[in-house]
Amino acid sequence: MKTRTDLSGTFAKGLVAVAVAFATASGASCGVSGGSTGGPPSTGAAGASAGTGGTAQAGSTGSGGTSSGAAGVSGAAGSGPGAAGSTGAGGAAGNGSSGGTTGAAGTGTGGGAAGADAGVPLSGIMVNIGGTMVAKENAIAFLNFGHSNMAGRGVSLATTRPYFFGAPDPHGWMYHSGAGFQPAVEPKTAGDSGNEVNGMVSGGPSTALVKEAAALAPDKYFITVGFGAGMAYCSQFLPGALYYDQMMKGAREIKDKVTWAGIVVMLGITERHGTQADITNYPQCMNTLITSIRTELNLPNLPLLLNDYEMGTTGPLAPVPSDAFFVAIEPKILMVPSVVSNAVIIPTDKPIIPIEDDLSTDDDHHFSLAGHEEYARRLLQTMKDNGWFPW
Repeated sequence: MKTRTDLSGTFAKGLVAVAVAFATASGASCGVSGGSTGGPPSTGAAGASAGTGGTAQAGSTGSGGTSSGAAGVSGAAGSGPGAAGSTGAGGAAGNGSSGGTTGAAGTGTGGGAAGADAGVPLSGIMVNIGGTMVAKENAIAFLNFGHSNMAGRGVSLATTRPYFFGAPDPHGWMYHSGAGFQPAVEPKTAGDSGNEVNGMVSGGPSTALVKEAAALAPDKYFITVGFGAGMAYCSQFLPGALYYDQMMKGAREIKDKVTWAGIVVMLGITERHGTQADITNYPQCMNTLITSIRTELNLPNLPLLLNDYEMGTTGPLAPVPSDAFFVAIEPKILMVPSVVSNAVIIPTDKPIIPIEDDLSTDDDHHFSLAGHEEYARRLLQTMKDNGWFPW
């Protein structure tokens, strides 16, 4: 069962991009000659490589065999898009010598199967992303939702702002119902009305998530389908409740056109805005919610990547033993992976994810822009560690 992962000291500023290479092997078949008493049967020449389909030559004639000719050898499977290698011809019968028995003709076995072309999409489904037709297998989507930290309240450091608000990555995208695919940029990925405070626009984690993912797999397109709402808590996202349909609207529109990578959720610290039952039943609420999402997407094992309590929080919500709410909710957050399958808690400490006070609230639990960038790297590393990022 997955639990919170300790990723201390494992995150470097620049993750190396991973390129995916496709190898092409040859497919061929060959015949084997009839046997002889004087030595082993000789081998016919191999067929042509995959791409044209190999045709085996007949094996040579034995020089006076007492045994039957050996069977022809099957052509190897091609790894490219070529046709199968043809059946190898049987070796000719050996010529009988004095007192010898004429060898029987060898029988060729089937040629190798046609190789599959790894560059051809398995589904054949294509999606138009910003004017580029992209195979479903190369369009990797995250469903991102949660409270104000998901909407984004980060405003600093100043040096990080171009990363979030400047030029988008050509392979980093967002999708919203009514707007379609657009380049991922803050505060538009999951922002709400609280993204503009004190004259400075704030941002969240989704732009960093798709940019960091694209750095790991530059031949893929990464898409965030995001929704954030200040003070939102789990039960408000349940089917039939306040936010479920808004959160799922875009996902429903592209659910069969993309490859889903995971469900990224930021909740927990806001359960205090609900009732005592919202705190007590947090793991069960998450299970009901994630099960509903997985059912709609027809992906029962889609990973859940859930944030831990924001451990850098200051002020009245600081994670200290004297805070009754923290003491009540933290065990419930850590319990989620034991209730929800394929779930993991993304740590916010060891080291602490940077927090800043953007002066919009008095709870001081929001990540800075630098914190969101670090959180995205931490999340993707957790996916890699669990085998959930195969791109």
